[in-house]
Amino acid sequence: MKAYLAGSIFYYGDELRNREWAAKIRESFPEMDLYSPIENTDINGREGKKKFGSPADIARADNERLDKSDIFIACIDGDVIPAGTSAEIGKFHEKIARGDNKLLVGICTDNRQCCLTYSEAKDLGGRDIGAQQYSYQNIYVTGLIKEVGYLVTNIDEAIEKIYRWLNGE
Repeated sequence: MKAYLAGSIFYYGDELRNREWAAKIRESFPEMDLYSPIENTDINGREGKKKFGSPADIARADNERLDKSDIFIACIDGDVIPAGTSAEIGKFHEKIARGDNKLLVGICTDNRQCCLTYSEAKDLGGRDIGAQQYSYQNIYVTGLIKEVGYLVTNIDEAIEKIYRWLNGE
């Protein structure tokens, strides 16, 4: 079973999150072959960024793993979903939409999510321009995730969805 862990990889916090999540996934599924782009030091990470990787090199390296993956786990945190992650979600969505037996799980950990923090006071206060306090994720991208997979709020929920999918539930 092959899996791909996607998400922003350019900041220190991204590196910590990706490494923590990769470790949790590997601990939960020891037989799984997990690809995390941040670990591909030929093109990513501090050492990889000292090298030149052409756009075609990067696309080829990531697509080679994406195309072979059975499971795609995407962190969509941030004020804007990372462009590369959005493109990968779209590509993986199409595989499932055309009938491939694959799993797509999106993870949004933003603690401002309306489903977690709704209040009338926030609604009223948020009517003023620039004062809205709920997070926003691109609805097209979240729609792609939800149409063929799951959108969850943490890595443990994602692991549970993977476990259930692997067991035919």
